[in-house]
Amino acid sequence: MSMLLYKAWIETRVRFLAGLAGVAIITAWDLQHPRFNSMWKFLGIHDYGYYLWHSLYDESLQQIWAVCAVVLAFGGLIHEKTSGTVSFSLGLPVSRRRWLFTRLATVLMESIAIGLFAVLVIIVGSAAMQQTVSLSQVLLHTALMVAAGVFMIAVGNLCYALFPGNYLSLLYTIILLGVPYAWIQLQMQRMRIYEAFCAAHSCGKPSGFVSWAAYLTYLDIPHAMGGPWQLNWATIPWISLLVIWTLTALVLGVTVAYGDRSDY
Repeated sequence: MSMLLYKAWIETRVRFLAGLAGVAIITAWDLQHPRFNSMWKFLGIHDYGYYLWHSLYDESLQQIWAVCAVVLAFGGLIHEKTSGTVSFSLGLPVSRRRWLFTRLATVLMESIAIGLFAVLVIIVGSAAMQQTVSLSQVLLHTALMVAAGVFMIAVGNLCYALFPGNYLSLLYTIILLGVPYAWIQLQMQRMRIYEAFCAAHSCGKPSGFVSWAAYLTYLDIPHAMGGPWQLNWATIPWISLLVIWTLTALVLGVTVAYGDRSDY
């Protein structure tokens, strides 16, 4: 098992190190004090913790982490087939499923490490700017980001299996995740506008559209990854997480079935 993990690490280490560098740059950029001051003046944000959540976990850090998770998920036996080493790997006394889940476990650990590295950058950067940050909140938001973001890993791995090639897989992954995301965000915006209008004009109960669109919140993966500003056991989006984990299991099931039937 340890040799399989090491083999997966050798394959992904360059992307992992690039992910660390990318997260460090994005996080350090958002931690700049002038940037905090400009947003504070524009939006009236007085709380540094709220700024960190809004700027990092609800936006830039979440996005760069998701990209890293997807790209790390590329590879495996499909990659070895293109490089000509798949015969050696398949000749070992290891099942295809074990190859797959060992590699996914490596990607998950690397994704967690990237998230924790961002925590380190936040703590050090905030201390350098003489700003106080809640370590518990930062760790909780990082854990939620990873817990909901496992879906990104599963989809990235499936797309690479179906469409081998880093650029082609990345394109299809962006389409597969981006198009539903944009549609859900549009529906959420329409729902919030309607609710605000009804609140101002006493429209009564929401329409059927709003009632139906409310269920889409459980599929709003970026919102689930960001979570609310003050995160605790009661405010964790548990229903969204259960939906995301169910979808992740289904995607992994498709990947396993495809891998078992593939002719390498």
